[in-house]
Amino acid sequence: MDLNFSKLSRNKLNPNQFALLHLIYFKDWDVIKKVFSYAEAVSIRNSLIGTKYILDDDSHKSKITETVISVKNVAKLLDIRSDDINFLDFFNEYPMKVGNRILRPRSSDTVEGKRIKKKYLTKITSKKQHDLAIEATKAFVRKQRIAAQLQFLPSLEVVINNARWESWEVFITRFGTEEGSDHVDSI
Repeated sequence: MDLNFSKLSRNKLNPNQFALLHLIYFKDWDVIKKVFSYAEAVSIRNSLIGTKYILDDDSHKSKITETVISVKNVAKLLDIRSDDINFLDFFNEYPMKVGNRILRPRSSDTVEGKRIKKKYLTKITSKKQHDLAIEATKAFVRKQRIAAQLQFLPSLEVVINNARWESWEVFITRFGTEEGSDHVDSI
């Protein structure tokens, strides 16, 4: 969980409130028990009553697991996209390694993977753009594979920084994509 202190300040939240909203959003009750005492979690939750994040004004009477949150507002606070943009769909279409060259991290959960994901999600703002980026990337990687030119693929970070899929859209109809055969982990 990354804390953006300027965002916390803008939303008049303290780190404990942010952490609790994050954990409630993901229904991570076990972590709440480990991080906060029950009384502390209830106190933090009650301090959020009347904000745009807690919907039920009677939450102070309910268990922490019964807290009703505004999914839309909490998702916005946590920078979670609601329109089914799954970075892994894009990430997994790009080869991890060609020969000795590493083109992307092994996992999107690494520090580098998270940094790349954040960049991607700032460039892609809709499901349509996301689908187009996936299809264009599949087509370009396939074109390079057919031409035996995979060694010239740029790293995934360069692709994202420069939104290279926009220039690869021309390959979508020319080379198409075939389900199942386009994913390459290593060549």
